[in-house]
Amino acid sequence: MWGILITFEGIDGSGKSTALADLARWISAEEEEERGPFRGREFLFTAEPTDGEEGRLLRERLKGPRTAEGRGPGPMGSEGLEELFLFLADHARHLREVVVPALDRGMVVISDRYSDSRIAYQGTALRGIVPGPMEWVGAIHRPWSVVPDKTILFRINPAQAVERCLSRKGDGPTSRDPEKFEREAFLREVAANFEVLARNEPERFVIIDAGRERSQVLKDAIRALAAAISEEESGADG
Repeated sequence: MWGILITFEGIDGSGKSTALADLARWISAEEEEERGPFRGREFLFTAEPTDGEEGRLLRERLKGPRTAEGRGPGPMGSEGLEELFLFLADHARHLREVVVPALDRGMVVISDRYSDSRIAYQGTALRGIVPGPMEWVGAIHRPWSVVPDKTILFRINPAQAVERCLSRKGDGPTSRDPEKFEREAFLREVAANFEVLARNEPERFVIIDAGRERSQVLKDAIRALAAAISEEESGADG
């Protein structure tokens, strides 16, 4: 039986990674008690960039001041294209070594970031470099990537997301910090791209208000995951 692919998406600071970690702990605790809505299902939690060779290289690059995934306004020209193709290579490895084998075993695969992140982020970073960057990046993936069964989008005000990111780093920015405004402007464009993706595929996307308390976000993530699994199981039975 083919498994189920669920992806968590959102801008940096949306709390999706925290929600995924909280969800993994909740499911583990429920499994130990042999209760909960996911009895009998095997889960695999993963992420992009991965821990593979390309993923490690990307993570090092993303520590720099100019990146394609949320630490600044994004690279320009050949540098932006170079990072895009590194992301694609990492995605291909992720599919081959992790995602597809787990789906082949009937597992529920939950990935923190996936192809939609590249479409949303590179759609901003490559604007003015390639025509229609969102459509272009999406078209590159289409022939060979695995489309998620459900994507949970963590929606948050970019200003709040930037405050979270900078607080996490201990930067303590002032209200007039130019880097803060630069990050917020970039993430605002990325967030708009995610909204476009959600509008284009409303049957795939579930939107969670990620600006609320952590416990409430977790409850919504559990509810969305349970609904997604139930929907896929009903479709398989039909």
